[in-house]
Amino acid sequence: MRKLLLGCAATLTGMIGYAGLNAAHAQSASNTLAPGQITVRLNGRVNWYAGIESSSLDNNTTTGDKTSTDNFLGYMRLYPGFDGVAANGLHYGAAAEIRMNSGQSASSETLYVFQAYGYLGLPEIGQVSFGQQNGPSVLFETGFFEGFNDGGWNGDIEGMVPSAANPVYPFPDSGSAYDQATNKIVYLSPSLSGFQFALGFTPNQTAMNYAPATTSTSTPIVGGMPRNMLDIGAQYTKSFGPMGVQLGVDYTTAGQVNYTGGNTGFVTNYKNMNIFTGGATVTYGGLTIGGNSVVGAFNMADGFTFQLEPDGGTTAVGWLAGAQYTMGPMVVGASFYRFTQTGDLPGGIDAGSGASITSDGLSTGQQQNNGVAIGATYTLVPGVNLFADYLYGTRQQGGYDFQTGNAGTDHNNVQAQLFGVGTQIQW
Repeated sequence: MRKLLLGCAATLTGMIGYAGLNAAHAQSASNTLAPGQITVRLNGRVNWYAGIESSSLDNNTTTGDKTSTDNFLGYMRLYPGFDGVAANGLHYGAAAEIRMNSGQSASSETLYVFQAYGYLGLPEIGQVSFGQQNGPSVLFETGFFEGFNDGGWNGDIEGMVPSAANPVYPFPDSGSAYDQATNKIVYLSPSLSGFQFALGFTPNQTAMNYAPATTSTSTPIVGGMPRNMLDIGAQYTKSFGPMGVQLGVDYTTAGQVNYTGGNTGFVTNYKNMNIFTGGATVTYGGLTIGGNSVVGAFNMADGFTFQLEPDGGTTAVGWLAGAQYTMGPMVVGASFYRFTQTGDLPGGIDAGSGASITSDGLSTGQQQNNGVAIGATYTLVPGVNLFADYLYGTRQQGGYDFQTGNAGTDHNNVQAQLFGVGTQIQW
């Protein structure tokens, strides 16, 4: 799934961050070069996990299939790129992230470009980047506490849990099509007295090698499709003696691809997207505490993809609180989040269940997701990190069967838990 984290303590953010693929890293990297210099890199990492999981959906009563509760999981990623400074002081460069897909066998594995962008900038006025990249909502994410293990419920090890039993994680970097892998342009300001802001524009939710895009369609798009997305964010980072403070805010708004077809009996009408998120952390010594909250007109009806709130739906609200403590090479921590939203859109009615859906095509109950994450990261040697994870999560949506994806009275409440260990080796 999403962002996997490295293993050196960040004193202000309360996270452990891989110095990976984003515009802020490019800005920082080029600032270390003298005019006329270029640096080329090929970074990468290999992650591997072992885990035992248990969920309400391990035994599929519809198909008769049963999920293996003990499993191994892993992947490889590559980060090619370069940074340069011209003789006239112009900073420039490009970077990419290459990922493996989730093939069942080695022969079915392929590589694909998840992100790729170029950038131009001057230290005095900021930087413009363009391509498949992170927007401000990801660049300035604050208070998510994803650094004390594999990433909590926003890591990768929870891929061992049946996807419908995974509680939805509502924060920006969990939705790759929303703000990580779409073609956009981003302005990132210089940092002034600890304050930095960014502005991003995404005309369509497409990759950089795809055009033209659809502006209206007679075919329903499940979950709707944002377009002309504007993302504005800012972050303040400051030390006051032994105490560090970080504050981050972001606002995202977008229109949508119009639906021009007739009534299908399913959800076809959606509200425009509006999302506000804000977070804060305070660090004293090795202890960091804080959290984040998100509210707005959006929905996550299909896995971890940010979508539009349907007509007849409800405003999405999420919050997370966490703490972590750094002791030399060891980081331990815990977090809890809750997210309520319109929820999954039923594909039909389970025969004989007696369930019903509203006139807007929605199930009768709002969806609630809860997630607890506890764990530790230990840096064995530079570039080698060991993880220990415990995850517990629940999902509830009245009138929706998480096993079948239809309206039904069964499997309206599901739970999942996982204990796992893993390692990340990077270069």
